[in-house]
Amino acid sequence: MDMKYSDSSLHSDQEKMATIAAWLYYYEGLTHDQIANRFGISRVKVTRLIQKARKEGIIQFTLTRPLPEEFELQNKLCKLSKLKEAIIVQTRRTMEETLEAVGNAGAEHLMRNIRKGIRLGMGWSTTVSKISHYLRPYKKNVPFTVCDLAGTMLGQTNPYTISWLVAQMYHAKLETLAVPVLVESESTRNAILHEPRIVQALNEAKNCDIAYTGLGHLGPDTTLLKVGLLPRQEIDNLREKGAVGEILMRYYDIDGNNISTPWENRIISLEWEDILKIPYLVIIAAGSYKVEAIVGAIRGKLCDCLITDTETAKMVISELQKDSTLSPDDNPS
Repeated sequence: MDMKYSDSSLHSDQEKMATIAAWLYYYEGLTHDQIANRFGISRVKVTRLIQKARKEGIIQFTLTRPLPEEFELQNKLCKLSKLKEAIIVQTRRTMEETLEAVGNAGAEHLMRNIRKGIRLGMGWSTTVSKISHYLRPYKKNVPFTVCDLAGTMLGQTNPYTISWLVAQMYHAKLETLAVPVLVESESTRNAILHEPRIVQALNEAKNCDIAYTGLGHLGPDTTLLKVGLLPRQEIDNLREKGAVGEILMRYYDIDGNNISTPWENRIISLEWEDILKIPYLVIIAAGSYKVEAIVGAIRGKLCDCLITDTETAKMVISELQKDSTLSPDDNPS
């Protein structure tokens, strides 16, 4: 027969009760309800007893294995920044394998956040395009909207159809910007921005609930050079002005401040102010060549969540620590 404890005995010996409750919960594996029945008390009181045991050191925890490296890096990144979330995967043997792993993590994050009525914004990058490789269909369709955050990059190696792939996979409504992200003139842009379908698509993008995109860098192999959108000289000029990264064709410096470009009035994408207003922006980026762009985005509070790999995360943490007062024990290596 289970022993029943009166309220008077409970109040007279709280420490003993907390010790017993903690033992039953952590060692014997009993649930809160089972402990409550054994003591003849409420489930709420059991919760308080277990909390008391933890707070007062009655119960202590010892891990017999070190924390996974990814988890430690995630914690450090969030402590060093205003990031609400960081998802880190182990760096693989090759860059391509690493990008696939990061894309897989991005797909898992995206699938967790699909819900009825959500507006899901999609940007582009080679890494973001990897998401499509790992999406899994749901058994039941959930009505939601996928929005393009910018026009497209046209080219034979264009991997930027992720919004269409997501919408197709989940039978979602697609608000597409089926126009080039960079047009020939301001007058062309103005004409496009007066098209009703484009107006609607941009309005949906401005009101998205969560968005996924990558970051561009200013190195010699940046995608904007590969697809022929910008000449090398323009990239060099931006670097001289202090630019370290690009998001949806909007450039910024190492502190996340917007840097204007000569082609500002030829871009079809969310404005800088609109990007900052996105409620939850997920950046998916990896590689040493993206470190400055990631640091600038974090310092400028451009993103809420970063998905990357361990080696990139270590380099980002090293840069962010230069601004912080972390102790030497918090070294990322």
